[in-house]
Amino acid sequence: MKIRRSRYQQGSIRRVARANGFAWEVRFSTGKVSGKQTYKSMYFKGADYPTESVVRKALQHIVQIQNDTAERIKVEAKFGAITAIYRKDHLPGLHRSTQQTNSYFLNSYIEPRFADEPLRNVTPMAVSQWLNSLHLEPTTKSGIRSVMKICFDLAALHEFVPATERNPMTLIRLRGTTKRLKKITKLTPKQFRDLLIALPEPLNVMTLITGSLGLRVSEMVALQWRDIDFKKKQIEIQRAFTHGALDESKTASSKATLPLADPLLAVLKQWWPRTEGSEWIFPSRRTGGVRSASGLLTEGQQPVAREIGIGHLTWHALRHACRSWLDSERTQPGVQKNLLRHSDVAMTFKYGGALSIDMRRVHNRLVKQLVPKKLSFKK
Repeated sequence: MKIRRSRYQQGSIRRVARANGFAWEVRFSTGKVSGKQTYKSMYFKGADYPTESVVRKALQHIVQIQNDTAERIKVEAKFGAITAIYRKDHLPGLHRSTQQTNSYFLNSYIEPRFADEPLRNVTPMAVSQWLNSLHLEPTTKSGIRSVMKICFDLAALHEFVPATERNPMTLIRLRGTTKRLKKITKLTPKQFRDLLIALPEPLNVMTLITGSLGLRVSEMVALQWRDIDFKKKQIEIQRAFTHGALDESKTASSKATLPLADPLLAVLKQWWPRTEGSEWIFPSRRTGGVRSASGLLTEGQQPVAREIGIGHLTWHALRHACRSWLDSERTQPGVQKNLLRHSDVAMTFKYGGALSIDMRRVHNRLVKQLVPKKLSFKK
């Protein structure tokens, strides 16, 4: 007796018109009823799935389920089906800069290597050997592994793999991911004052604000005059400029209100007329909009720092320095984290609300050490 094998279905796809564009209709055969062939149809919006190949990627796990109803340890779907789900369901919810970074990981590394690999072949050993062969910074490798780990979480959620199975990416160990390859330059208050005196405007004011408040450079360049309340002596940190676009601050705790000591307020009042009515505290001289900080670092701040004997300096080193200065003032850890707005501390301040007395006192004491007696401006 000849055994007849069931035909493996891929599903038929056709483009159909819609009032607001088009959609893709996918049909699978569901067998015969009363001698007539029956079908099941699915639809994918053209706005979300612009090409047939994108629809095919999204269909991979559905095709497998349609053709194999048995219990599976791992399906034959390719890893590209998982990255397609990651792009659609997970990526849009991330911070703009994280979206761009993770998209880069997918486009440049993950999908070229694993998109066409069956999911069962994306093993810890295969991924580990591949990552070790890449000539990348350990932190970049760690970022790639993190994206792949989330992909496997999504694979379990969508029943590509058993939800009870351990995520294979947790077995991968990468050397050097917890170590900083480049040492952060340690800056004393005196070195900071010397740097401010040596820097031209607006670098001197930008450096003063960044170091005194422990800001991220992306937050500093995005500051507007309306963020400052001169009467209440405080400033709101609520946005960042990263990857050429304005966005909200990095985390919920990053969006906060910080105290402004009198010496800082005095410098800002002196600086205000120099911006010629701009809404930005540090407007670009070329466009009048948000200023990019990269050129200011390599062409301005770093050469001056080397010239006066500080050595290699980065904007982020100023945030580290602020933490060190707070330590030297024996500031309580909770107050330090509130001032630096670390993500593991809940911020309870509301816009215009009262500031912690401890934050105000520590900030005033610190700024007295940092601000030079005279900060020069061009006439």
